[in-house]
Amino acid sequence: MTEKSQSLFKPRNLALAGAAVVLVWLVMSRSFVAYLADAAPNTALWLNSSQPEALINLADLTLNTSAAVAGVDLAPDPQKTSDLEKRDPAAPKSPELQKAPGNTGAANGAANNRTFADAFATIGPNRSIDLEAVRLQATVALTSEPLNSRALRILGQISATGHDNVQATKFMTTAVNLSLHQSIALYWLMRQSTDQGDYKSAISYADALLRTNPNLAGYIVPVLAHFADGKESVAAVKAVLDGNPPWRSLFFRLLPQDVTDARVPLNLLIGLKNSATPPTSEDVKPYVDALLAHKYFDLAYYTWLQFLPLDELRSAGLLFNGNFATAPSGMPFDWTITQGSGVTIDILTQPNATNQRALSVAFLYGRVDYHSVRQLVVLPPGDYQFSGQYTGTIIGPRGMKWRITCTGDSVAKIGESAMIIGVALLWKKADFNFSVPQTGCRAQFLSLDLDARMASEQIVSGAMLFDDLRITRVTQSSSAATTPPNSPAPLAVSSGSRPVPTLRQ
Repeated sequence: MTEKSQSLFKPRNLALAGAAVVLVWLVMSRSFVAYLADAAPNTALWLNSSQPEALINLADLTLNTSAAVAGVDLAPDPQKTSDLEKRDPAAPKSPELQKAPGNTGAANGAANNRTFADAFATIGPNRSIDLEAVRLQATVALTSEPLNSRALRILGQISATGHDNVQATKFMTTAVNLSLHQSIALYWLMRQSTDQGDYKSAISYADALLRTNPNLAGYIVPVLAHFADGKESVAAVKAVLDGNPPWRSLFFRLLPQDVTDARVPLNLLIGLKNSATPPTSEDVKPYVDALLAHKYFDLAYYTWLQFLPLDELRSAGLLFNGNFATAPSGMPFDWTITQGSGVTIDILTQPNATNQRALSVAFLYGRVDYHSVRQLVVLPPGDYQFSGQYTGTIIGPRGMKWRITCTGDSVAKIGESAMIIGVALLWKKADFNFSVPQTGCRAQFLSLDLDARMASEQIVSGAMLFDDLRITRVTQSSSAATTPPNSPAPLAVSSGSRPVPTLRQ
């Protein structure tokens, strides 16, 4: 045997070789197996039968197959963004909360939209699953990782399917205490607390769910809407909203879908009015839009007035912001400008008038695709006058007109101005009278239209400024009918003996 070969068998070399083998095995049995625990859990268990992450992944997939099919992240990781979290939280339709006494769960939503409870199989036994095998997997995993929140939550689900709510509550509560990202546990606890009448705990769990998993808001907002409609629980909902949680705007966006009494959102919004973080237009607009969609024009107008800044409320008339002193807010009772092609619509400072602004409509040469400038108004039946002024130049076969139409019927014009066309070097008036009928015209649109009847009449050029627009009552039958509710009286939000306006069909 050569000297070189003899050196290979020296104790030191043998020890190094043994250490290398052990290191390779450790890498295979730990790091590589840890990778396989997520990618191929069965393979990971073949290499290491007690690998906790692989055991938990298999148990989770077995127990929550329907959730996996629905694309729900079974174990949200705060360091990662799941595919579901990348979606728009407002996209899925939220299931409605049934108003029958004692029923606090979500009803069926769209045809392809399972309820949260069904998706996670937390309610009712599932006999196609070997629950004892799942329980064993979770239990073995806990021997290696006794503080694993997913394993505890899985044991909680198994207890819940067996109707052992006492044991399920212990497991779910412990899982949530270890990680607020256990959405299944939070949701189960929220439902359980609701069923037991513990609205404070239920609202707390709902808050945690919306903070950690806002993409599930469609399943959580109906529960909060239920409590917002309760005399005892509404204060707790207001208290959470008063803290301005990050999900507040999302909540108000979805809330109108999940209430039967249309005044519930208004009650919450008014309750926040004097808080440190009062409602924004982003909070109020979805509610106003929902009221308008259901033709509750008076309630929508009242709600809008409630959240106007004081200086704007004082100057609000039958037509709002007629001098264009403030930028449009995006609310329907303010100016709504829809841009088109070949035309630019803007609010500009008037030439030679530092503090005065006006509506500017500028047409380029050629054919234009003009859309609209309009405002929704709520005028009671009676006779009115529209007045305004304009200056500039419009060259073309047809000009522009101010029109008043009843909502829901753009053809039913109840008044319009003379055509605005040609050259107006100085400010000229654009006045006309109109009458709001007794029926069928509860709200109206004032719009500035290009009075083109065919494509060839859309060839327009020039620019025009509009300012000092207003609507006034011509005849004064009563003081209440002549002025808008600039200082609205409090509106009762409890139903009493009056019919309850509803936002749901």
